[in-house]
Amino acid sequence: MAPSLPPKPPHAHRAALAFLSLALLFFFLLYLSLTPSPLPSPPPSSRNAPADSLSDPHRLFLSLSPGANASIAGHLRALTLRPHLAGTPSAAHAASYVLVHLRSAGLRTLVADYYPLLSYPASASLALLRPDGALLRPLPLAEPADPEAAAVPPYHAYSPSGAAMAPGVYINYGREEDYRALDRLGVDVKGCVVIVRRGGGYRGAVVVRAAARGAVAVLMFKAADRGGVERGTVLLGGVGDPLTPGWAAPAADDGGGERLDADEEEVRRRFPKIPSMPVAEAVAMEILRTLGGPPMPPAWRDKLPLVEESGVGPGPTLINLTYQVISAVHGFNMPQFDGCRWSSLFPYVSAVVGFLCSLAELF
Repeated sequence: MAPSLPPKPPHAHRAALAFLSLALLFFFLLYLSLTPSPLPSPPPSSRNAPADSLSDPHRLFLSLSPGANASIAGHLRALTLRPHLAGTPSAAHAASYVLVHLRSAGLRTLVADYYPLLSYPASASLALLRPDGALLRPLPLAEPADPEAAAVPPYHAYSPSGAAMAPGVYINYGREEDYRALDRLGVDVKGCVVIVRRGGGYRGAVVVRAAARGAVAVLMFKAADRGGVERGTVLLGGVGDPLTPGWAAPAADDGGGERLDADEEEVRRRFPKIPSMPVAEAVAMEILRTLGGPPMPPAWRDKLPLVEESGVGPGPTLINLTYQVISAVHGFNMPQFDGCRWSSLFPYVSAVVGFLCSLAELF
């Protein structure tokens, strides 16, 4: 009979138990760290917001109520029945609608008058000319999808007035790499009207780069615009109203605060030095099809109805552009409630109005 093995020393059992206990404790703590702790459901913040909306802010704008879409559609229709450019009578109607809705929700809402510097389009024209200056054809500036609409004409807010008659050059998105590509092709935009498609960053920065290269004007279009024209601002860096940057703009006779002079350098540098104008894609294509010069890089024609032989310019046709704007300090009523702005450069449905309708639905 084989002799039995001697028993393990007691300390070996204790070491094994201690190791097992530490391993179990480690996995238990790991489980706790990876398992989200249950949170109590906060009370609904509105008639439509889900109960857990406060734990997930995104759910504030995701309603489970079948009637929510109908009420949002009602807000959208009321706010987009007419253009609501800031400082105009139509904008006052939009402000009144917002005011009534917020007050009916039981919110304490005040109305204040502000007098910022606003920019409005006065007149504009665009035409293609033959190399000898004879008219080739005028180009429409209305939106092709709705040319008879009583909307705010397409324009770039805070663009300076100006006129130009010069060859055109296509600069793709108007980025630094696009100008380097033109340099390699031997094309200079100095003294030219540049045509640029949206997508190369803030439109004001695109205009600044064009001016720095010597361009005399900018025409901007959005690819696949479905017959619309994108409006927007080209105001450059700074906070708020150029004349009252960083503070409110009450009327001077109301004991308003400081207001900068329009000739001050701090104000002048907020505005581009050359005019810019938004146009429909169809108008931009009419211009681009007349350009000569080196062929466009293939990427520059991407998603555009252009043939392979299309050139970047300049010329041989000329672009005749006139653009007149009015800058005015207008007073308008504004409901005082944190959330989002209600006036818009866009005539009808836009992101601004969509945000406002979503916000209104929370109350």
